[in-house]
Amino acid sequence: MFSLAGLNALITGGTAGIGLATARRFSAAGARVAIVGRRNAAGLAVELGGEFLRADVSNEQQLRACFAEAEARLGKLDIVMNNAGFSNVGPTIAEQSADEFQRAIDVNLKAVYNGLRFAPPHMNDGGSIINTASDAATLAFPGYAQYSATKAAVCGLTRVAAMELVPRRIRVNAICPGSVWSEMLDPDHPEVAVTERLSPMGRVGEPEEIAALCHFLAAPDCRYLTGQSIYVDGGNSVGFAQHTFDALTGR
Repeated sequence: MFSLAGLNALITGGTAGIGLATARRFSAAGARVAIVGRRNAAGLAVELGGEFLRADVSNEQQLRACFAEAEARLGKLDIVMNNAGFSNVGPTIAEQSADEFQRAIDVNLKAVYNGLRFAPPHMNDGGSIINTASDAATLAFPGYAQYSATKAAVCGLTRVAAMELVPRRIRVNAICPGSVWSEMLDPDHPEVAVTERLSPMGRVGEPEEIAALCHFLAAPDCRYLTGQSIYVDGGNSVGFAQHTFDALTGR
């Protein structure tokens, strides 16, 4: 059940955080995994029994080439995770520059768009594409404009791509994590304190907890689910738990 034996997977942003945790989980479930990143992670690929492909996902030519190279090394892909991204939260809309906004679009959105363009020709029918969005796609926080805008767009792309790839039985879904420990989240970041005080589960998530959802979405057992944006954020997008009300009201 939920075996990935004999399947080939490619994960962008697979050298750290959610991407690396997912790569490890896929490998443990029997998949051969190609991890894509800007920094050399050949050692990690060896650990996973897979391949490392060096690419800047914001560079269209490099991203296109990495899908072709993955097929050359592994064979046709069955699972693709468009996961690479970065967080540039802090400045308000009025304070952010056009160049900063363009960078967010290039990495967080355009790379997913191009992944959806380039991946299918290198995939087997009946495969799975997983796009990494965020609960910030629908939750509004001051200083998160660029990040929220790009992640909301990823959810929109996911729905359209799911409909376009139905004839090939390639499922397309998005994951919407809340705060998760990674290199992008410094322990002193205000998001940590907010999450610990206000989210229902009262803590930041672990990359392995997000990887578990990705495993579910990647497995052939999950073949009736497509076009969805699934929130995995400790209940943060649902509302406030009783302990949050008690803390806010001093009970």
